Amino acid sequence: MARRSFKQRLFGSAQGLDKGLLPFMGPAQIGAGHPEEPYRLPDDPRCPICGGPMALHAVERSTDPSRATRFTCPPRSAWEARPEQS
Repeated sequence: MARRSFKQRLFGSAQGLDKGLLPFMGPAQIGAGHPEEPYRLPDDPRCPICGGPMALHAVERSTDPSRATRFTCPPRSAWEARPEQS
């Protein structure tokens, strides 16, 4: 029988600990721990990259799964010169 490596022994003991504690502690808790309001989209979402309005941005998706999705920010002059819409 081959001797298990330290990594395999450590992983095996962690799995055993998980199996032993799961009946007492239950599965992982998901969420913030307090009631939350439903998510509401902002009226004028801003780009996290350039800060411009998302309506002026382009998302280029391809049907070819090997091509990456591209997100294009407009030039700053395009959205700075535009009047604010209310």
